[in-house]
Amino acid sequence: MRLAGACIGAGYFLAVFCAGSQEAESSMSAFGKWIPQGFVNRNVVIPSFNDGKLGSRLTAATLVRLDDDRLEAGRTVIEIYGDTPPQDTRVEMPGAIFHMTANVLRSGERSRVIRSDFEAEGDSMVFDATTSIGAMKGRVKTFIFDTGPQTGQSKQSQPGAD
Repeated sequence: MRLAGACIGAGYFLAVFCAGSQEAESSMSAFGKWIPQGFVNRNVVIPSFNDGKLGSRLTAATLVRLDDDRLEAGRTVIEIYGDTPPQDTRVEMPGAIFHMTANVLRSGERSRVIRSDFEAEGDSMVFDATTSIGAMKGRVKTFIFDTGPQTGQSKQSQPGAD
């Protein structure tokens, strides 16, 4: 799994999640169709597998099917697993709505994306699982940790580093 990100304009953060994220949302749509409308499910865990390997895991304190198209999740965490632990990505949203037919996850609350080499948070977040593109809006803060100016790699991974 790779994540590419860029700050675009005043307060927009664009992130592209590759490999595995579409399956996570597709399994969310499939799972959502089994939930009775209006029923509050607590402590939900939805895993997604790629070629028999755990690709991602969604956990939510609450999950409610609002209607035929929408699921509401409370205290949501999505963990997307990379080939190595430093490539793992964690997405935290206090609340989110998943539109099953459009395959789009939206949060109007301050959300956070964390990986070993960066952290980004913004006032709202949208992730389109079909195109694998996510965007943050509002007051967006992005921190990029311990990277060299030319290679984008941490000093420990560069040849000749002390």
